[in-house]
Amino acid sequence: MTEQSRPAQHSTTQVSGITAGATGRLTLTAVLVASAAALQVVESPLPRFLPWLKPGLANAMTLYALLRLSASAALSVAMLRTAVAALFMGSLLSPLHLISFAGATSAAASMAILRRLFPAAGLATLSVSGALVNNFAQLAVVQFMFASNMSIWLHLALMIWVALPSGLIVAKVTQELLRRTP
Repeated sequence: MTEQSRPAQHSTTQVSGITAGATGRLTLTAVLVASAAALQVVESPLPRFLPWLKPGLANAMTLYALLRLSASAALSVAMLRTAVAALFMGSLLSPLHLISFAGATSAAASMAILRRLFPAAGLATLSVSGALVNNFAQLAVVQFMFASNMSIWLHLALMIWVALPSGLIVAKVTQELLRRTP
């Protein structure tokens, strides 16, 4: 068979039980961005004991994208969901948005790197590490923007106790999403 008579090969991937090309991956990414943004918007006004004390359920969509699609899809979900949520909350390009963006993208990148280095890493490991990196990145941005004299280590020591249960909750939500989608 000559090169000209050979049919074109298209990249396909298994997405939610069906074989989908670029359109299917893009559609799933868009659904994950919309879901993550909605979770972030819904979670934002909930009362909390401390300003940074929240489960971060939107990160479950990022972790799902990492496991079902790719590292670049996970980063896309993290970046786009913070922008969409900030747009809906009226805080686009504000310090609040920049802090959220730094945390979400750092978490997505760290989970992608961890998954690449340790392919057998479980959901809890990926999620808790993402939560820890998210908290550290947010604190670093706050320190850089507002409080150069702030001791980041003291705050990080407190935030670890929030990141552990938050990461485990996000892992459980992601596990359930993975279980319910083929």
